[in-house]
Amino acid sequence: MKHKRSALAFVLASSLTAGAMAQTGYAGDQGPYVGLGYQNLSADVLDVTVDTAVLTGGWQLSQYLSVEGSYTTTLSKDSNPAVGVDNVKIRHGWIASAVGSLPLTDNISAYARVGWGWHRLSADFGEGTDKTWIDDPVFGAGIRAKVTPMSEIRAEWTRLFDDSNVNANGISFTYMQHLR
Repeated sequence: MKHKRSALAFVLASSLTAGAMAQTGYAGDQGPYVGLGYQNLSADVLDVTVDTAVLTGGWQLSQYLSVEGSYTTTLSKDSNPAVGVDNVKIRHGWIASAVGSLPLTDNISAYARVGWGWHRLSADFGEGTDKTWIDDPVFGAGIRAKVTPMSEIRAEWTRLFDDSNVNANGISFTYMQHLR
């Protein structure tokens, strides 16, 4: 856990430093960006909730379209004795997605994502630990607001594991720094 926190702090500090150095001007609607966020994820069938950290990198293709990759790892574990599950967590998660945006004002946009996710889940079911990979469609919708010409914050609802026997909904908040 200590290494995860150190890595997240390093990535956030690097992102903010790169963003501060890049604040000299806005280079249009194209280019790379990175982000760091928090997601609260609730699994329907198991009735558990975990907190996750999300590291995102992407490329803005135009004002309306970008492609993103995200890495997720659990910050907390949850248990549900009623269904006999303990220490539920996401060990690693990867999502690749396309993000379509619709500007509402100069500083606020609505967006939707569609993609595919690969997640390594871990849970104790009394007879030992079950570790399994789930790869399923991912989709979501959210609002993003510019903080500066080169940074934004996002609030998003995401549906994960939609084709497996464990469905999960996530609410996330992310800080994004454009590097163009």
